[in-house]
Amino acid sequence: MKNLIRKADAVLSLLCVVIFVFITIGFYTQPHQVVFYEDNKQMQYMNLYSVKKSEKVVQASSLNGITESNAEISFLGVFPVCETQAVVRDRKYVCAGGDLIGIKIFTDGLLVVATDDVSSASGNISPAEECGIEVGDIITHVNDEIITSVNAFSAVITACDGNNVGLTVKRNDEVYYYSLKPVYCESENKYRCGLWLKDSTAGIGTLTFTDPETDMFASLGHAICDSETKSVLTVNDGDIYDATVNGCDKGQKGTTGQIKGSFMSSDMGDIIDNNEFGLYGTFSSSDVSDNEMYPLAGSNEIKTGNAKIISTVSDKGKQMYDIEIEKISYSSSPESRSLVIRITDPELLAVTGGIVQGMSGSPIIQDGKLVGAVTHVFLNDPTRGYGIFAETMFDTMNSIAE
Repeated sequence: MKNLIRKADAVLSLLCVVIFVFITIGFYTQPHQVVFYEDNKQMQYMNLYSVKKSEKVVQASSLNGITESNAEISFLGVFPVCETQAVVRDRKYVCAGGDLIGIKIFTDGLLVVATDDVSSASGNISPAEECGIEVGDIITHVNDEIITSVNAFSAVITACDGNNVGLTVKRNDEVYYYSLKPVYCESENKYRCGLWLKDSTAGIGTLTFTDPETDMFASLGHAICDSETKSVLTVNDGDIYDATVNGCDKGQKGTTGQIKGSFMSSDMGDIIDNNEFGLYGTFSSSDVSDNEMYPLAGSNEIKTGNAKIISTVSDKGKQMYDIEIEKISYSSSPESRSLVIRITDPELLAVTGGIVQGMSGSPIIQDGKLVGAVTHVFLNDPTRGYGIFAETMFDTMNSIAE
C-alpha cells in the first residue's frame, strides 16, 4: 500500500512539474495581443492554450469598429497562465495581391554607402572620415539647404572652391552637424570629399494586398535595405509599377535565386513608407481590380498545416501554389518572421527551387482567409523561409493611413 502511495505521489509530482513547465512556456510565448472577430468568445493557439475574452471593455480605439479588453490565457482551458490584451474588431476584407510589381524609391536624404581617400597634393586624405561622417549616415541638408540628389551634392562640392561645407546628418534617429572641408583632387582636377552616396533604388517585389476602403496597398512584408550598409532606406518619394517576368534564377543551397522582371511604363501607386514590416502607400491602378477579396485572419486563427501562396513567377501569370505552415511564433511585439513556411508545390519548385527574391510579399491563404505574406528565404534551404502575419501588415498600413 505504501509503495502504491509513493508511486501515486511521484506521478502527481511529475504531473505538477509538467503543468508548471507548460504554464511557464505559455507565459513567455503569449501573443502580444489577441484579435477577436465578431462573436468569438474563446479561441486557441499552439493547440494547448485557450484564450477567453473578458467582457469588460478597457478602452475604445480611435479606429472605428475596434475596442480593447483583457483576455485570459489558460493551459488546456483549466490552468490560468496570464492576461493579455484583446483587440475586438469587425472582420476586415482586403483584395489579395500576388501581382509582380516594380519598385522605385527616392531616399529622404543621401545615404552614405562608403568613404574613400582623395589623392591631393599633400597625399591621400579622407575629408569625410576626418570630419566624422560614418557609413550608414543620411545627409539631409547641405549648407542648411535640403539635399535630395547625388548630382546636386556633387555640384555643391565642385563649386565650393575649397571652403568648408556644412552638413546635417541623421544617424540612428539622432541629428548631427559637421563641417566638411573638400580637398582638391590632382588626378580629377576638381574638389572632392571622399563620399560614396545613394539617392535611389529600384527592384522587384510582390503586392500583398490592397484595401478598397482606404485605397492603400501593402507589399513585401519586410523593409527595403541598402545592400551594402544594411540600413533601412527612408522614403522621400517613390512609385510601384506593374511588372512582367522575364525569367527566374532558381534558388539553391547557399545561393538565393531571383525573379527577373521589367517595369511597365504606368505607375500603380505612390510609396509613402518603407519600414520593417514592408512597403506601403496609396493605390491608384485599376489593373488589379479583379483581385479576389479575402477576410483578414487574426494571428491566433492561423494553424500549422496546409496553406497556399499567390505568386507571379513565370509568364503564366499569377497562380496559387501549395505550401505548408510549419511553425507559428508569437512574441511580445510584432515582427516580420512570425511564420516558418515550406514550399511543397512541385510546379513552383520546378520553376524557382523554392522561395526567391521577388516573391517577398506573396499572400498566404489558409481556410479561405488571408493569414500572412512571404518575407524571407532560408539560405541553407530555399524550399523554406519566413512569413509575417497579415494582421501585422494591416495594422501597420492603418497606422500610416492615420
